[in-house]
Amino acid sequence: YGDHRDLHSFPTDALPICISSQKAKSKDDEMSFANKEKTKYQKLYNGLKKAQALANIGHWELDLINDALFWSDEVYRIFGLKPQEFGATYEAFLNHIHPSDRDRVNNAYIDSLRTKEGYHIEHRIIRQNGEIGFVEERCEHEFDDLGRAVKSIGTVHDITDKKKAQNELLLSSAVFKKMNDGVLITDEKQSIITINKAFSKISGYSLEEVRGKTPKIFSSGWHDKFFYEELWDDIEKKHQWRGEIKDRKKNGQLYSAEITIIALRDEKGTLTNYISIVNDVTKKKEQEELIHNLAYFDSLTNLPNRVLFHERVTNRIPVHKSNNKKMALLFIDMDNFKNINDTLGHFVGDRFLIETSKLIKSAVCEQDTLCRLGGDEFIIMIENIESLMEAALAAENIVKKFSDPVIVDKKELYSGVSIGISIYPDDASTYEELIKAADTAMYHVKESGKNSYQFYKQSMNEKVTNRMLIENDLRNAINKDELYLEYQPKVDLDSKTVYGMEALLRWEHSQVGLIKPDMFISIAEETGQIQDIGLWVVKQAVKDIKIFHDKGHDLSISINVSSKQLDNDSFVGDVCKIVDDIGVDKSYIEFEITETHIMKNVDKAMAILNELHAKGFKLSIDDFGTGYSSLSYLKRLPVKTIKIDRSFVLDIDKDEEDRSIVATIVAIAESLGKEVIAEGSETRSHINALKLLNCNKVQGYFFSKPLKKENFEEFANNFNMERFFA
Repeated sequence: YGDHRDLHSFPTDALPICISSQKAKSKDDEMSFANKEKTKYQKLYNGLKKAQALANIGHWELDLINDALFWSDEVYRIFGLKPQEFGATYEAFLNHIHPSDRDRVNNAYIDSLRTKEGYHIEHRIIRQNGEIGFVEERCEHEFDDLGRAVKSIGTVHDITDKKKAQNELLLSSAVFKKMNDGVLITDEKQSIITINKAFSKISGYSLEEVRGKTPKIFSSGWHDKFFYEELWDDIEKKHQWRGEIKDRKKNGQLYSAEITIIALRDEKGTLTNYISIVNDVTKKKEQEELIHNLAYFDSLTNLPNRVLFHERVTNRIPVHKSNNKKMALLFIDMDNFKNINDTLGHFVGDRFLIETSKLIKSAVCEQDTLCRLGGDEFIIMIENIESLMEAALAAENIVKKFSDPVIVDKKELYSGVSIGISIYPDDASTYEELIKAADTAMYHVKESGKNSYQFYKQSMNEKVTNRMLIENDLRNAINKDELYLEYQPKVDLDSKTVYGMEALLRWEHSQVGLIKPDMFISIAEETGQIQDIGLWVVKQAVKDIKIFHDKGHDLSISINVSSKQLDNDSFVGDVCKIVDDIGVDKSYIEFEITETHIMKNVDKAMAILNELHAKGFKLSIDDFGTGYSSLSYLKRLPVKTIKIDRSFVLDIDKDEEDRSIVATIVAIAESLGKEVIAEGSETRSHINALKLLNCNKVQGYFFSKPLKKENFEEFANNFNMERFFA
């Protein structure tokens, strides 16, 4: 290496060249061989540079005769220098040693020269940018024949990262031992390796008692498997989990802990350990619960107070708005509390309010929010109501609860309740407005005689009153013989005959008069009364068709069936028994089911329809085209007839779209081998249009309105289709 100065300062042609012993044949051959040798040594030099960089180890040589210092590229990198920035002398080298380590390094070097032995030392360096690093140095010396040192050769190993890791480990160890939070460390199989003193204090276990076991020994049984599944799912995906766990101490005592579980992985991503950091928050939770209860719950009844109720309603309003749902507030005021309180004293008054809160709570659903506003005022939030009846029934239940006396210390105390009801969003859109509306409605009850309930709007009161009247009186309509049937003729335009009849239910209320089916059928379905009413309709219709058959009329009869009836598992058996007892061939009985009802639960509907078909009944799809069925279902349904909804017939003579829809339905029916009938045929134009579209079975006001049994018989006996077109 010449004078051992930095190799970077040498031109490429200064590299050593070995000449072959074989004499070159020419000057050109000699130059070619020399170039090859230079390339070879350049590659060796580059390889050495890469090896040193990979190992973070550089080497240096000090020519003691010429005081020339050589550093490899990696040494320059370790010191944060460029070759031209460094004066290559031993003294300059010492200047890059940390001042506190400089004497130690120099003495080690001098001692090694004196003892003629190499040395090994770790020390700090100051890089060019001022950053402190750590290196490990090794050095050997070369001596001449007289024993004088002529060269020192050494290596410099950058151990900065190693030192930092060691320091961090020492720091972590100190923190681990002294930190206030409990720490538990396991291996990758969750076998406990160690715990710190804080964890031992929290759990009551010593390290010897838990080492080699799993954290399951702390389990309280409080959490279900889904809790732990979510916990481990988080650890698997995010490599950590943070949350609250209720664990059990060695003495069996439960405690609440905030825990962070971290999954440690090595540089290859292999799981090595789990670390759990545990903070006992039992006292904190107890204090928070106490503060929460004082802030949000009534101290007398333990019900939510005004503050909590305000929060809940305010939070739920946006949810109901986005879901387009209604919500009801029931404002309750005790009618006789002041008299009880003034006469019997505050102690009895408090006991009365406690019992009152229990009675009200027993009258509402668990998911409803009941609150004590203060004094003798309570309020209830009922969410996601489908109809006003839900709020009305809740209020009625509460009123009924106070028809009997409230027992306090064996005393019978009577007090009715006045309840005002407001509806979101019908009456108001904010908490304050809803409370005000319910309060106003409650005062109307007070002025009207107390012990009842009212809605904020009079129109709602009338609607609910009518609904309650219908529901209550419908229960006795059969026994009072207020129900009856009318029959609408079905006409075959080809044969020009009346071939069948549809049974239509009517209710003649003894006081109100005729109540339309669309006003009471839905109520009958909601209350479950449709089961008894539906069987009454079947029985009456089959009796009447039997009479017509006995008189020689070969008529079929169709009876409407709701999805609620099909939900009853005994429906098929019940109608079979009725028809068999009366003695009518089932092929004359046709059950009409709306398309929408079928599609609500296709599989169940198809099972029941197949069962009815197997028994011999005819089946028809009512209101076809208004629902959302598909041809795949239609071809599987065992129906004989498709009934075109009247909404498509009303404008068939002047609306091209309606004509196209009817033509399509007729074509579908023909392709599937099913009959088709059009209801709502009210004019001659309707009939003519339907005939042109090959729909030859009709029913509607053009031929006849629904008729009572006696009038239907007269109509059938005297039917002459030509008369209608005269």
